[in-house]
Amino acid sequence: MAVTDHASSSPMARAHAVEQLAALRSATTAEMLDVIVAMDHAEDWRADGALDMADWLVATLNVSTATAREWVRVANALAALPHLHACFAVAELSWDQIAAAARFATADNDELLASDLLGCTAAQIQALARERRQRTRRDAQDAHAERGITWRKDHSLDGYRYRGFLPSAEGEIVNAALERGAAKVGANPDTDQWDPFHHRCADTLVDLCRQELTDDPGPGPTMVVVHVDADILDGIIDGNGSLNGLQVPLDTVRRLLCDCPIEFNIDGPDGTCIGIGRKDRTPPRWLRRRIHRRDAHHCRFPGCGRTIRQIHHIAFWNATLALPTPGTSPASAGPSTTSSTKAAGPSPATPTTSSPSPAPTAGRSASRPPPLLPETRTRIHHITGLNLGRPDDA
Repeated sequence: MAVTDHASSSPMARAHAVEQLAALRSATTAEMLDVIVAMDHAEDWRADGALDMADWLVATLNVSTATAREWVRVANALAALPHLHACFAVAELSWDQIAAAARFATADNDELLASDLLGCTAAQIQALARERRQRTRRDAQDAHAERGITWRKDHSLDGYRYRGFLPSAEGEIVNAALERGAAKVGANPDTDQWDPFHHRCADTLVDLCRQELTDDPGPGPTMVVVHVDADILDGIIDGNGSLNGLQVPLDTVRRLLCDCPIEFNIDGPDGTCIGIGRKDRTPPRWLRRRIHRRDAHHCRFPGCGRTIRQIHHIAFWNATLALPTPGTSPASAGPSTTSSTKAAGPSPATPTTSSPSPAPTAGRSASRPPPLLPETRTRIHHITGLNLGRPDDA
């Protein structure tokens, strides 16, 4: 198949190609959304063990959960909006425009919006969606239910990034406390100048949390587990400690060792951790921590990605030495995200793996979405005149 030389094309031809490709994308996306609605109504996703249509899309097409859920939402909305659906199918409205319009369009105003929105930008339609959503008592209850703070690791800076949501009243309380604390910090003694406001707010938050732990430490001290190789600690090889996958400088590790308990994990020559043997069925806390570290706190089954809730044996546990069961060790245990409390054998939620070491690619699926078929590229060429494909497809 011939390859189009876009560099030698005229600016008008390249602009036309981009426009037609965008139109083709809208048309194929509209068709895909129709199929998604049909699959969702027929519950075809159950055949592959998915929890819903969005989960099936994540596992099959390797898209994010947010993208899959947005497809399902817009698909079901457009099923009742034939005029807006038609505009999207012929690329009169882009994906960003139709996704925003689907949030407030109804069967009653579908035809009117199909003509009125054609002159609006995506940002304008998104603003309309926000304006036309009425705030009710239920919204206030939903806002209260959504309150929460989450954090994730930042491996590039070896720290944490926090994000969250608080309703307006509670948020103002937190804002006032941070602003007052930031005002009390004063100038940096090293520079005799005031640090940026967001720096002082971060320091205030840390001070508030440290004071809380000092005033009320609870029934036991908070445990933070730092992993470090003995050879690194002894200076035989270079390296750092690790804290939930983040690198901890060796100087910090040595400072923490001054007054902390030490837990030993002995590994075999092949890297396999020596487990707790065949007598005990329930994994202890140290083994749970090791499995969480190995699997990055997430289920390793392709397409799942949920956080680990339970740890089960991959093969049914048995204390009899004659049976070829692996006992209880990191190699014989796997994560589970189900709500079942039964001892689990091999199941869709428990990957059958014996990797004894931390797996940076845990949960990666070997499958890939099918490429654009040659006959599909041929049909596109006949319709648009564009030559799509790689040189080796010729």
